[in-house]
Order: sequence, then C-alpha cells, then structure tokens
Amino acid sequence: MKNIFKLSFIFLFAILSGQNISDYQYIFIPKEFANAKANKYGLSYLLAKKLKSKKYVILTDPIQTSCESLHAEIADTGNFLTNKVRVDFKDCQNKTIATFNGKSDLKELEEGMQNALENAMKGINVSNPEHHASSQMTEPTETASQNENANPKPKTETQNGIAAQNNAEVYTNGTLTLNKIKLSENQFILANPNQSVPYAVFSATSKKDVYRVQLENGTATFGYFENGNIVIETPNSDGSFGKQVFSRK
Repeated sequence: MKNIFKLSFIFLFAILSGQNISDYQYIFIPKEFANAKANKYGLSYLLAKKLKSKKYVILTDPIQTSCESLHAEIADTGNFLTNKVRVDFKDCQNKTIATFNGKSDLKELEEGMQNALENAMKGINVSNPEHHASSQMTEPTETASQNENANPKPKTETQNGIAAQNNAEVYTNGTLTLNKIKLSENQFILANPNQSVPYAVFSATSKKDVYRVQLENGTATFGYFENGNIVIETPNSDGSFGKQVFSRK
C-alpha cells in the first residue's frame, strides 16, 4: 500500500506540473549541471537513457538548442538521511516547464541517487509533440477559414516519432535515408527516424550554404550544399578527408 501511494503521488505530481514536457521532442542535457553535487553518480547518463526510452531526442551541444527544445537540470536536494533529486525542464526563455522530484530509501549514495532519479522519471510522459500542435487548434471563424483557404499551411505527420511536414525533405546516400529537419533559421539536422540522436547537426557559418557539422559520434567537421545535394566532409585516420553526398529523394 505504501508503494502504491508513492507511485500515485508521482503520477499526480506529473499531471499537475509536468504535463507540457511531452509537447517537446528535443532536450538539451549539459555536460555539467549547475548544481555541482548532481555531477556525480552517473546521473547525466541515466537521465539521457531514461529520456531516450520515452522517445526524446537528446542534445549535448549548446549550439544545437533552440526554442523547440528544453534544457534539463538535475539538483541534489537530499540530506544525510535521505537521497533526493529534483529534475527541472526549462524553455528557451528560462521558464520552468516541468519539475519532477524523486527520493530513495536506499542509503548508499550512488545507488540511492540513481534510484531517486529513476523514481522522479516515472512521472515523465512519452514525447508527443504533435499533441501540442493539435491542442492549440480553436474553432475557426468564417474569416479565419477564408484566410486559411487563401494561405494554406502544410499539415504535419509523424514518421517513427519524428515530426515532419508533408513536404519534408528526405535525403539518402544510397545506404542511409535521413530526414532533414529545420530547428531554426540557422540550424537543421539530418535525423535517422530509428535513432534518438541526430545523425548530424548543421549550424550556419558566415559563408552561404556552408555549415559547421557535428556528427552523432561527436566528430566536428564541415558540410555544404552542392548542386542540390548535402555534402559532409568526413575525416580519415590518415588526416585526409572523404565526403558523404546525400541526394534529395
């Protein structure tokens, strides 16, 4: 009965304060949390693992973030008697969207802190960004309907959990097929629908159509558009460069 009460409290807390996190798909986890005590016990890795299991895409570089992503922070809120953690999710305006608290009866620090984080994560819903878009729809007025007919907006659909427009750009190099997803005016990603981490993140440089690129394995390189194709320079072990060419399907 005690455990049932604890779980009921966790889910009630999620309903009251965390219902909007599922409106997002991308979550940035910093290399170090602001609360220094939380930078231990493998909490960052565990947080990323739990979020990935709930269909969130994890961002690890600040240049990847935009107002389409949330910023995650963990704080150690326990004392010498109890292991406790607090997980905050903030938007690009630094507004707290959701807060989840967890505690553990385990006394050993590392095991107890990880258990507390797992308990906090039980209240987080699966990513469902298209739900947010549909919840914003209101009953159209006659004028609104006329405006929509005059300027129709592209509908959205999902492919294996990744939101895309009906005219989404799909690129392939013959082996990989990736979705090109725009994050902002100066940033886009190539994403494998079956992976939670973007295959490549493109950030604009001062030169038109040339981008800084971070690959999923952490490699930093460059990419550019050429004859309608997306080209990524790939460093070789001998110091030379090859290239991957992705053509639009």
